Amino acid sequence: MKRFPFHLSLSTPLIAAMLALLSLTAITSPAEAQASHRIEAYYQQLMPTLKAAGSLSVGERDRRFTPAITSAFDIGTMTRLATGPAWSKFSGAQQAAVRDAFARFLVADYAHQVTDYSGESFVVDPQTSPASGGGEIVRTKLLQPGGRTVQINYLVRGGRIIDVYLNGTISDLATRRDEFASILSGGGGADALVKTLRERTASLLAG
Repeated sequence: MKRFPFHLSLSTPLIAAMLALLSLTAITSPAEAQASHRIEAYYQQLMPTLKAAGSLSVGERDRRFTPAITSAFDIGTMTRLATGPAWSKFSGAQQAAVRDAFARFLVADYAHQVTDYSGESFVVDPQTSPASGGGEIVRTKLLQPGGRTVQINYLVRGGRIIDVYLNGTISDLATRRDEFASILSGGGGADALVKTLRERTASLLAG
């Protein structure tokens, strides 16, 4: 296991898991090798912005993070799973709009939360476990000042992140699904979902 020291404002499991990816080490299977190649590229893209985060505006962090995050996460699959049964009722144009709005929201949320460096560290277990629906479960730990440890697991499929689990069990994707269901329950359909995501994104980028 390898520790990757850093500090930032971590308030969502998604943000913590993305940074945990930066410390993957040993490769023990073809599946892990595929994932590690993807993560190495992510690491190279993400690190310069993380190091400079404290001197950048939220808008600049958002711009710099966009290519790294959208390539590391399988946002298309995540959007479809978060939307649930309603997804099949959306037109192709509506699906594309929801997917784009969700991608912009994820990046903005990350850019809003990451503010500086120095303190915590991650430990990543190089041994992964096969996920029941396909892909690999990677186990990580977030070590915080004072000795507190947070278990963060995440699902990688085809070299891209599908879901994140805080304390090993709390699914970020399930949380998104509940949020989307609440929005869709109002009867506004895809348009309401897109509108809400865009409003939240704008609020995050406003600082």
